[in-house]
Amino acid sequence: MITILGTGHVFRIQEQVSFIVKNSWPEAVLVELDPQRLRSIRAPKGQDEAKAPWFYRMMAQQQLRLADEFGSEVGSDMLAAVEAAETVGAELVLIDDYASLAVKKLMERMTAREKIRLLMSSVRGMVSSKKTVERELGRFSEAEEDYIQDMRRQFPSLMSMLIDERNERMAARIESAAARFEDIVVVVGDAHVEGLAGSLEGHDLRKIRLRDLLDPVKMESIRRELWQGEAGA
Repeated sequence: MITILGTGHVFRIQEQVSFIVKNSWPEAVLVELDPQRLRSIRAPKGQDEAKAPWFYRMMAQQQLRLADEFGSEVGSDMLAAVEAAETVGAELVLIDDYASLAVKKLMERMTAREKIRLLMSSVRGMVSSKKTVERELGRFSEAEEDYIQDMRRQFPSLMSMLIDERNERMAARIESAAARFEDIVVVVGDAHVEGLAGSLEGHDLRKIRLRDLLDPVKMESIRRELWQGEAGA
């Protein structure tokens, strides 16, 4: 069984993520992190991002502000998964590329027009509110394919590098882990879930989306399902 858990890095969902990982009793937990980002979320105050590309710095500041509005901390979803893996004795596998290098390559590939669009979008994002984020999440949940296609039209290089190409590499790392472990939990940003699932056809897959974690009724159903599975085992 491969459980793909889609999260959001600014939301207060630590408890839900931890519960799902622990009660799935996986042999391995794969997280959308690289070693540098893992160190960063464990000790965020000690990180120096002054040399990072402007887009990376703006995105980081935006996430910090929004996480504060949601009563959370950036990366708390991934940290919860890491700590839950340690609690149940599962092997932790980091499946993402180095983020800082990926963003630098992205900036080299993007056209001037796309950079201008990205800058304007980033500036708007710096003043976006909690309600705006919740509204965008609703749009994404209701029509995910249309939302993704709209993003591809606006930011083709960004979507290619940060979604499609990363999905391919993460899927290969998941396949490698699946050859060694029978039960796996994969914790990634929600936008990666469908792409990864499509690349992992043939495996026994379970998908849990961000909207499920944020919905108390759906989350309670997930809790009951995991408890029943544990009792059946």
